[in-house]
Amino acid sequence: MGSAPVEQLHELMMKLKGDAIDNDANIQLSLHTFNHTVQQVIPSTPGELSVDMRTFEVPSLSELQTILEPRGMTALYDAGIIGYNHIENIYKQEWDKLSRDVQRLNPKITKCYVLSTDGMDNQSTHSISDFKKATLTAKENNVQPLFLFANIGSEMGKQMGFQQANAAQFDPTYTGVTNMLRATTNALRQYSSGQTQTIDSQALTQDTSPPTSPPAPPQYSSNGTPLMPGLPPPISLRQHACVGLGSSPPPLRRY
Repeated sequence: MGSAPVEQLHELMMKLKGDAIDNDANIQLSLHTFNHTVQQVIPSTPGELSVDMRTFEVPSLSELQTILEPRGMTALYDAGIIGYNHIENIYKQEWDKLSRDVQRLNPKITKCYVLSTDGMDNQSTHSISDFKKATLTAKENNVQPLFLFANIGSEMGKQMGFQQANAAQFDPTYTGVTNMLRATTNALRQYSSGQTQTIDSQALTQDTSPPTSPPAPPQYSSNGTPLMPGLPPPISLRQHACVGLGSSPPPLRRY
């Protein structure tokens, strides 16, 4: 997959930051990576749950390269459950910041969740049944879940609680990851801005939006070997997971 995960994560954050600033929207984001353990990497400050994209300084590509460096095993179920719990904590934190007058208006705060992996779980302490229960509970709590996967098959996604509408398989190549994550970025932005009522994963494989810039040529051979000396090792997408996104209600004048 080369540098595609790094480039597309950077593009996602830059576009969310632009949306937040242009619309003065309270977009909160968090990111967890996982191997044999799960680690919150954005925000990096202990005790903080998320970052405000209006003021957040997006990491450089080289910084993201380090954040997503592949290592260890794949604690997929543990990471997924932690992500679900985390996004609910972010929601509660942001809700409590609203004044009581605004809370009485019952404003809509969108909750988007993305879990991505390029391999099956082989390390979690939780079971696939535990994860499915967490997925069903998240849906009941109005979380829009999205599962992006490769090398595990659609049946495994169903066993984890993801149906056709909220799961999409990507081709684990530079082009495949670029197209899938760019389409995911578009879907998250549309949902969080109220343009769509749900995130339909099927649209991710049919996305025809023109890219903001031409994708870079692959820098790695099919087996992951760098084509140019000095390039860093390829990134494993199993470490790109649990993106939480929330949008605050519009100004009161809109109600």
